[in-house]
Amino acid sequence: MATLLIKNCDWLVTQNQAREVMRDASVLVENGIIREVGRIGSSADKTIDAKGKIALPGLINAHTHLSMTLFRGFADDMLLQNWLQKKIWPLEAKLTGDDCYYGALLGCAEMIRSGTTSFVDMYFHMERVADAVDEVGLRGFLSYAPIDLFDPAKGKLEKERVIKFHDYVEKLANPRIKFVVGPHAPYTCSADMLQWAKDYAEKQQAILHIHVAETRREQADMMKHNGMRVVEYLDKIGVLSRNMLAAHCVWLTKSEIQLLAKAGVSVAHCPVSNMKLASGGVAPLPEMFESGIAIGLGTDGAASNNSLDMFDTMKMCALIHKAYRWDPTILNAQRVLDLATIEGARAVRAEDELGSLEIGKRADVILVDCNTPNMRPIHGVGTVVSDLVYSVSSGNVDTTIVDGKVLMLNRELKTLDLHGVISATQERVDKLLRK
Repeated sequence: MATLLIKNCDWLVTQNQAREVMRDASVLVENGIIREVGRIGSSADKTIDAKGKIALPGLINAHTHLSMTLFRGFADDMLLQNWLQKKIWPLEAKLTGDDCYYGALLGCAEMIRSGTTSFVDMYFHMERVADAVDEVGLRGFLSYAPIDLFDPAKGKLEKERVIKFHDYVEKLANPRIKFVVGPHAPYTCSADMLQWAKDYAEKQQAILHIHVAETRREQADMMKHNGMRVVEYLDKIGVLSRNMLAAHCVWLTKSEIQLLAKAGVSVAHCPVSNMKLASGGVAPLPEMFESGIAIGLGTDGAASNNSLDMFDTMKMCALIHKAYRWDPTILNAQRVLDLATIEGARAVRAEDELGSLEIGKRADVILVDCNTPNMRPIHGVGTVVSDLVYSVSSGNVDTTIVDGKVLMLNRELKTLDLHGVISATQERVDKLLRK
């Protein structure tokens, strides 16, 4: 039995039910599972001295498009439809599986270096994305994104691709990689595709991941073509379900929120992407909280953020809601950290395994260096969480551990060659632009 001891943490942010923050605490891991938390006297096969560090659960990115790291900075400061139609979609049509593999490796490196240990992904050539995640050691909830554009023939082909990807994940037999069904959106997928995706997700006991109500135009178009709003449409065709994870959900009415809550739908909130693409408005999180909806926090893809940094996303999440509601108390630091950890785990139906440092859970742990100018002083147990949300930058992340395996230690990546990945990715992008 392989054991790992993370000892002498200055602070240990458990994210347990009591949201307990411990001083001078340790974590003992055995075969990827947390066995002890607190004052620990026993030894282990491997020991990490976490003096000067804050330990907390690995962050959960509830919505991204990993291989879109290839498009970082390629199409900035554009209207959404122009962004998609003139820049993103034409280049995506040229992507190969190897392109997406290297884009995924680059994204994995960025996430490891910024403290993300689990993520929900939706894109193309997902077999190669799964290969990258398998090699690097992160925890991925992965979906191929079928888009049938209301064409039955194209829909048949897309369904086959979803099934093919499911079979690929099954053959990998990697417990860190979960199959997800990811129909792109109600405006790119027919009712038949959406209904099939819901049924197939339920058959495979998988998450159903989909973009919902990201823009006002999406709602206007739905009203024009179907005489109802997006969530009302999804409810009418029977697609809302407890395993649905709806990304964005910016333009919602209270009645739509109630429909989501009644069906048990979870939401992935992507504040930075929504601001950068000028979706307008701000997702109604307070009303979702009141309705009991599970909410996770996501970066979206690097083409529309341009970062996969969840610490940056946490801070922006807190600030945009305070500014929009004229209320500094509307979304406090603890609740924001919840969105990136234990609530994110609830949103992906994995709260029994992930999201907190508790006995019996998977050992997804990150260490944040607090002996840096931007992290000092720490005034005591009452400010540690707010320090994490408002003061930390990705450069403070010192160590990243998934399933008890060290993916980064002292800022050194252990499972991939960063310089090699950067070089290979740049070469592929240069070639892609020449096509």
